[in-house]
Amino acid sequence: MMTTGYISSITLWNAPRNGVGRLQTELATANREISTGRYADIGATLGGGVVEAFGLRRQSATLSALTQSNAAALHRLDTSQAALKEIQSSADTTLKEMASLPSDKRAAAVAESARSRLAALTAALNSSANGQAVFGGTNSGAPPLTTYDSVPTSAAKTAVQKAFTDYFQFAPGADAAASISASSLKSFIEGPLADLFTASNWAGTWSGASDRTIDSQISLTETVKTSASANGEPFRKLAMAYVVASGIGLSSFSSEAQGAATDKVMELLSQASGGLTTVQADLGRSQSRIADANDRMTKQTNLLTGQIHDLESVDPAEAKSRVDAITTQLQMSYGLTAQLRSLSLINFLS
Repeated sequence: MMTTGYISSITLWNAPRNGVGRLQTELATANREISTGRYADIGATLGGGVVEAFGLRRQSATLSALTQSNAAALHRLDTSQAALKEIQSSADTTLKEMASLPSDKRAAAVAESARSRLAALTAALNSSANGQAVFGGTNSGAPPLTTYDSVPTSAAKTAVQKAFTDYFQFAPGADAAASISASSLKSFIEGPLADLFTASNWAGTWSGASDRTIDSQISLTETVKTSASANGEPFRKLAMAYVVASGIGLSSFSSEAQGAATDKVMELLSQASGGLTTVQADLGRSQSRIADANDRMTKQTNLLTGQIHDLESVDPAEAKSRVDAITTQLQMSYGLTAQLRSLSLINFLS
């Protein structure tokens, strides 16, 4: 049995239009792939291979994050090294100045310079990078030290003056200091005054830094120390040397007592300089390890980028061919639609 189908004009008109939306979507997809060089829908294109692609991208993102954190760590280390260089230069200059003078001339000659260098030491240890105190240890949110000669009087200066007064029964700079023997002044310096610069008393009166320094992960498998603490022994010895030279009124003591005190200052300066060299060397090794880690991660990132490219990249020539083919189909569809719309029985009625 035969049947007759009926096709209306509206059905003929809509037939080409039904495929236009799909073709326009395919054209937009193909154009996006040409501009990005990457499949528009990775999941649909790669199927199960998308797990590998996402894994590679995750590894690449991890390496990128480590590289960025390494840049911050290197900036912190560079700032620390610049401050340490300045601190050591001042210490070595003071030591040379004192060594070039007779023992009875040293105290008066270095008193003022020691005071300014103590202030410079504080400023250097309060250095910051990206808003973080580089010598604060893990307490990097605020500068670790308070200026010794500040107003109101700092806790450190108050402690030094109290220790001096309690020991000698007069204030620094008093005329009674002339009668103090060299051995008595030396005993004070190596006893009550030195106690103020122990690790525990330094933290209580001088420094708000943490003893714990910052450790940074610099690669997938490496962690290094990337800061120094203002509580370090070289800084405490250097501060003590400057305080002895400028903060206890050495010029009011006898020549013999001044000589004993300045000998101790020179000893402290020499020890502090050696300790500063060690700190700089430690941080320098960290800088070198970060640079090496960055080089390795750059190579790893390039390898991952190549693997991701192999998985996700489209063939530009193939994508361009698809754009041309789809564009041709669209033009044909538009042309056919126009021709169908021109079909009308009225045009054939005379």
